[in-house]
Amino acid sequence: MRNLIRQVLKEYTDQPLNELAKTNRLIVLDVDDTLLKPSGVYIYRKLPTDPQEITLTPYEYGLEQVTPETKKYYDYRDFIDPVKTQKSIEQAEPIVTNLAVMDDYLKMGHQIAILTARSNEQIVFDGLKKWLMYKDRKGNLIPIGDRLTRENVFAVNDVNRMETLESETDYEKKAEIMEKLLHGYDEIVFIDDDMKNIKQMRMLKRDLPNILAKKLFIMHAKE
Repeated sequence: MRNLIRQVLKEYTDQPLNELAKTNRLIVLDVDDTLLKPSGVYIYRKLPTDPQEITLTPYEYGLEQVTPETKKYYDYRDFIDPVKTQKSIEQAEPIVTNLAVMDDYLKMGHQIAILTARSNEQIVFDGLKKWLMYKDRKGNLIPIGDRLTRENVFAVNDVNRMETLESETDYEKKAEIMEKLLHGYDEIVFIDDDMKNIKQMRMLKRDLPNILAKKLFIMHAKE
């Protein structure tokens, strides 16, 4: 991951300062098991082969091979509950390694966006505004504040958000949003812990016209 940061930095050092100041850059981060270890929320599975309901952590759910046909066997009630959603963020354990990478990009002038498979988009935004902090150039830990805006928070299973999307699976929904974002930024760095999302973004990058593909950098989040 650090090598990719150095690669991006090298590209910037070759640009005149007046051009660098004009670049419109974005770092796009997943939430669960990328920014934080969520607290008190689970996904519940009851496949026809399961003798009883199985409780999965968000990380364990990420390892499941969920398809549009099998998604009906998964219960996301904790992530629909607004109180649990808020607490799961505000009481979460930070993943320091990935937050440090976020800090590096914020120092380079990137804006920040959130792209998560959660629902309750507004509550996710509210929770992260209270929870998320970053280190400034002096090393001081400060609230994210205006660096995170409502328009840059995307929860692909939010009821209103789903009405704007054509894709079925969570990873396809993320790629659909990413393709739209690429039209509005000079560079986007995407960081996610789930390999299904990483693979889908790589496929997107492969299939995009070069003018868009060269804008997208993809990183696998550290645990």
